[in-house]
Amino acid sequence: MKKVIIAVFILLVVGGGVFAFTRKGSSEPAEIEDIPTPTVALPTISSDVEVDLTPVNGGKAVKLSIDNVPSDVDTIEYEISYMTGSGIPRGVLGKITTEGKKTISRDDITLGTCSSGHCVVDAGVTSVDLSLKFNTLDGPKVFRKSYSIQG
Repeated sequence: MKKVIIAVFILLVVGGGVFAFTRKGSSEPAEIEDIPTPTVALPTISSDVEVDLTPVNGGKAVKLSIDNVPSDVDTIEYEISYMTGSGIPRGVLGKITTEGKKTISRDDITLGTCSSGHCVVDAGVTSVDLSLKFNTLDGPKVFRKSYSIQG
Protein backbone atom coordinates (compact mmCIF):
# COMPACT_ATOMS: atom_id res chain seq x y z
CA MET A 1 0.00 0.00 0.00
CA LYS A 2 2.84 2.35 0.82
CA LYS A 3 4.39 1.67 -2.60
CA VAL A 4 1.14 2.64 -4.35
CA ILE A 5 0.89 5.94 -2.41
CA ILE A 6 4.55 6.76 -3.14
CA ALA A 7 4.06 5.92 -6.85
CA VAL A 8 0.96 8.16 -7.08
CA PHE A 9 2.82 10.97 -5.28
CA ILE A 10 5.78 10.70 -7.70
CA LEU A 11 3.44 10.73 -10.71
CA LEU A 12 1.67 13.85 -9.43
CA VAL A 13 4.95 15.68 -8.78
CA VAL A 14 6.47 14.72 -12.14
CA GLY A 15 3.23 15.40 -14.03
CA GLY A 16 2.80 18.80 -12.34
CA GLY A 17 6.40 19.73 -13.11
CA VAL A 18 6.04 18.79 -16.77
CA PHE A 19 2.79 20.79 -16.97
CA ALA A 20 4.38 23.85 -15.36
CA PHE A 21 7.36 23.85 -17.72
CA THR A 22 5.40 23.22 -20.88
CA ARG A 23 2.80 25.98 -20.43
CA LYS A 24 3.20 28.30 -23.35
CA GLY A 25 3.61 32.06 -22.78
CA SER A 26 3.47 31.96 -19.00
CA SER A 27 6.45 34.33 -18.64
CA GLU A 28 5.24 36.87 -21.20
CA PRO A 29 2.39 39.29 -20.40
CA ALA A 30 -0.61 39.03 -22.67
CA GLU A 31 -0.95 41.85 -25.16
CA ILE A 32 -3.98 44.06 -24.63
CA GLU A 33 -5.47 45.61 -27.71
CA ASP A 34 -5.87 49.35 -27.26
CA ILE A 35 -9.24 50.33 -28.69
CA PRO A 36 -9.73 54.11 -28.80
CA THR A 37 -12.92 55.54 -27.37
CA PRO A 38 -14.83 57.31 -30.13
CA THR A 39 -15.47 60.98 -29.53
CA VAL A 40 -18.37 62.93 -30.91
CA ALA A 41 -17.61 66.44 -32.09
CA LEU A 42 -20.55 68.69 -31.31
CA PRO A 43 -21.35 71.48 -33.76
CA THR A 44 -20.55 75.04 -32.71
CA ILE A 45 -23.16 77.68 -32.08
CA SER A 46 -23.75 80.31 -34.76
CA SER A 47 -21.25 83.17 -34.97
CA ASP A 48 -24.24 85.53 -34.56
CA VAL A 49 -24.25 84.64 -30.85
CA GLU A 50 -22.05 87.07 -28.93
CA VAL A 51 -20.43 85.83 -25.72
CA ASP A 52 -18.39 87.92 -23.30
CA LEU A 53 -16.83 87.13 -19.94
CA THR A 54 -15.51 90.02 -17.87
CA PRO A 55 -14.00 90.19 -14.37
CA VAL A 56 -16.02 91.85 -11.58
CA ASN A 57 -15.29 92.56 -7.93
CA GLY A 58 -11.55 92.84 -8.50
CA GLY A 59 -11.32 89.51 -10.35
CA LYS A 60 -13.06 87.54 -7.58
CA ALA A 61 -16.01 86.85 -9.88
CA VAL A 62 -16.91 87.04 -13.55
CA LYS A 63 -19.89 88.34 -15.50
CA LEU A 64 -21.16 86.14 -18.33
CA SER A 65 -23.08 87.97 -21.08
CA ILE A 66 -24.69 86.21 -24.04
CA ASP A 67 -26.46 88.19 -26.78
CA ASN A 68 -28.48 86.98 -29.78
CA VAL A 69 -29.48 83.69 -28.15
CA PRO A 70 -31.33 81.63 -30.79
CA SER A 71 -35.03 81.13 -30.07
CA ASP A 72 -34.72 77.32 -30.10
CA VAL A 73 -32.28 77.32 -27.14
CA ASP A 74 -33.95 76.03 -23.98
CA THR A 75 -30.99 75.96 -21.60
CA ILE A 76 -27.32 76.89 -21.59
CA GLU A 77 -24.86 74.90 -19.52
CA TYR A 78 -21.56 76.54 -18.63
CA GLU A 79 -18.21 75.36 -17.35
CA ILE A 80 -15.52 77.80 -16.32
CA SER A 81 -12.15 76.17 -15.63
CA TYR A 82 -9.01 77.86 -14.35
CA MET A 83 -5.83 77.48 -12.33
CA THR A 84 -5.48 79.19 -8.97
CA GLY A 85 -2.39 81.25 -8.19
CA SER A 86 -0.98 78.23 -6.34
CA GLY A 87 -1.45 75.98 -9.40
CA ILE A 88 -4.57 74.09 -8.31
CA PRO A 89 -7.07 73.36 -11.13
CA ARG A 90 -10.59 74.55 -10.28
CA GLY A 91 -13.86 75.19 -12.00
CA VAL A 92 -17.42 76.43 -11.80
CA LEU A 93 -20.43 74.68 -13.35
CA GLY A 94 -23.91 76.03 -13.90
CA LYS A 95 -27.06 75.97 -15.99
CA ILE A 96 -29.17 78.84 -17.24
CA THR A 97 -32.78 78.53 -18.40
CA THR A 98 -33.27 81.00 -21.23
CA GLU A 99 -37.06 81.41 -20.90
CA GLY A 100 -37.10 82.67 -24.51
CA LYS A 101 -34.82 85.64 -23.76
CA LYS A 102 -32.44 86.86 -26.47
CA THR A 103 -29.99 88.31 -23.93
CA ILE A 104 -28.67 86.43 -20.90
CA SER A 105 -26.48 87.92 -18.19
CA ARG A 106 -25.04 86.35 -15.02
CA ASP A 107 -22.85 88.63 -12.90
CA ASP A 108 -22.68 86.45 -9.79
CA ILE A 109 -20.27 83.70 -10.87
CA THR A 110 -17.71 83.54 -8.07
CA LEU A 111 -14.27 82.11 -8.83
CA GLY A 112 -14.15 80.02 -5.68
CA THR A 113 -16.30 77.88 -3.42
CA CYS A 114 -19.54 79.05 -1.84
CA SER A 115 -21.62 77.33 0.82
CA SER A 116 -24.45 78.67 2.99
CA GLY A 117 -23.90 82.20 1.73
CA HIS A 118 -20.17 82.20 2.61
CA CYS A 119 -17.63 82.22 -0.24
CA VAL A 120 -13.91 81.42 -0.28
CA VAL A 121 -12.42 83.10 -3.35
CA ASP A 122 -9.58 81.50 -5.30
CA ALA A 123 -6.66 83.91 -5.40
CA GLY A 124 -4.32 84.53 -8.32
CA VAL A 125 -6.63 83.59 -11.20
CA THR A 126 -5.31 85.24 -14.37
CA SER A 127 -7.24 83.44 -17.11
CA VAL A 128 -10.22 81.13 -17.51
CA ASP A 129 -11.51 78.73 -20.15
CA LEU A 130 -15.21 79.04 -20.88
CA SER A 131 -17.26 76.20 -22.37
CA LEU A 132 -20.94 76.69 -23.16
CA LYS A 133 -23.39 74.04 -24.31
CA PHE A 134 -26.50 75.46 -25.94
CA ASN A 135 -29.28 72.86 -25.72
CA THR A 136 -31.37 73.38 -28.84
CA LEU A 137 -34.27 71.50 -30.43
CA ASP A 138 -31.81 70.08 -32.99
CA GLY A 139 -29.36 68.93 -30.33
CA PRO A 140 -26.52 70.57 -28.41
CA LYS A 141 -24.19 73.18 -29.89
CA VAL A 142 -21.02 74.41 -28.20
CA PHE A 143 -18.94 77.53 -27.69
CA ARG A 144 -15.39 77.58 -26.27
CA LYS A 145 -13.02 80.45 -25.62
CA SER A 146 -10.25 81.49 -23.20
CA TYR A 147 -10.41 84.84 -21.43
CA SER A 148 -7.85 86.91 -19.54
CA ILE A 149 -9.05 87.78 -16.03
CA GLN A 150 -6.96 90.59 -14.66
CA GLY A 151 -8.89 92.09 -11.73
